[in-house]
Amino acid sequence: MPTSTLFTPDEFRAGRIENYINLPTMYNPDRNNIVQELMEQPVPEPTEILLHKAPTPPSGNAILGLASYPKFKDGWMKLVGSLRTNGYEGHIIVGVHPEIPQDERDYLDKMGVTYYAVETVNCSKAILSGVSQTGNRVRAKCSRGLENLKLEWGRYEMARRWLRACDTCTGWSMVIDTRDIFFQQDPFASLGDADDARQDLMFVEEVAQYTNTLPDKLRAINIGASGRYKSLTIPCYGADLVAPQKIIDRPMLCSGTVIGNTNGIHRFLSVLVNEFHKNNGKGSIECMSPHTTDQWTMNYLYYRGDFGFPRQTKTLPWGTGPVLTVGKPCATKAFSEVTKKLEHVNSLKDMMVFDANGLILNPHEKKGSPTFIAPTLHQWDRCHKWIDPWFRKHKNLFSRENEPGVDWVREKLS
Repeated sequence: MPTSTLFTPDEFRAGRIENYINLPTMYNPDRNNIVQELMEQPVPEPTEILLHKAPTPPSGNAILGLASYPKFKDGWMKLVGSLRTNGYEGHIIVGVHPEIPQDERDYLDKMGVTYYAVETVNCSKAILSGVSQTGNRVRAKCSRGLENLKLEWGRYEMARRWLRACDTCTGWSMVIDTRDIFFQQDPFASLGDADDARQDLMFVEEVAQYTNTLPDKLRAINIGASGRYKSLTIPCYGADLVAPQKIIDRPMLCSGTVIGNTNGIHRFLSVLVNEFHKNNGKGSIECMSPHTTDQWTMNYLYYRGDFGFPRQTKTLPWGTGPVLTVGKPCATKAFSEVTKKLEHVNSLKDMMVFDANGLILNPHEKKGSPTFIAPTLHQWDRCHKWIDPWFRKHKNLFSRENEPGVDWVREKLS
């Protein structure tokens, strides 16, 4: 496969988004068989306690994530409320705190959410190295039944098991971060029939130099140029395998909004979780969380072709499609006139585009596109100075007076 056909940003710049490709730098014809064997391995039953199983929704699509916070009412409204208010009628399957408050349970019940209790426990001794160096709970603790995977990694195994346990999750699925995600539309509405999809696994790109809407190169970053990517992968895999120079112009992929149909998302989860187990088994702290993280491992796997089936896999350019990741556009380093050096800033707004009603748009989609209004906003917490007032102004997008819940839940429970 000629190198020139692996990445075509010029097609995107010319407006031919449908011709854009961002394929792995390596192709191993035997990899498909290895991946298929991983996918055919038995999937264990969930180890988490099922607190509530929602009635079967009208759609077979699914949103899955871990949100085991002691209190998360505002988060539930922005996550679940925005999905239901804006027309999503599929499954929502989440992990919650074992002592979730009753008012939050009542809310999730009437909004048609299936939820499991995720009990946080100490990890097995074999993977405890380095936890004292992080204050991030998901990189220091595990869940009961998955003591060999820290929460940051274990959540993907939870999603894999929850999906397999869901007989009616037959459409599109998205495995998400839960704390910083919001929906303006049904995220799957533009994707068509999941069974007929040419690409069954889709990764969402963060803003790269080729999709940057501003001349300031600090406002975007390519994966091969990322110091964090290199510092958190090379110590484990080695410089020759990571080979950042080969992806110096490629986009960074987000691990918090991965989309696939039944086959594609199972492929993604099977490969990623297997890699986590392999890294934990190497006996090197450089291969374990918190020394490396889910996003960097996922990017490493993607660009080496380790998810297999490259022509069935697609990356979605920033500013297009079902997800708009706003973290880097809102938070970056900028030159300070006061200190005369680069300083970290957040809540920038100059890359955001709005319609007449104030809704946030995909900057590279044309009017009339089904994703002109960005269906999903991810990493909005980096934008808090302007997005908090935006949420207050657009509360109708996620909250209704005396929330009645969704019709199909009331009908099936009446």
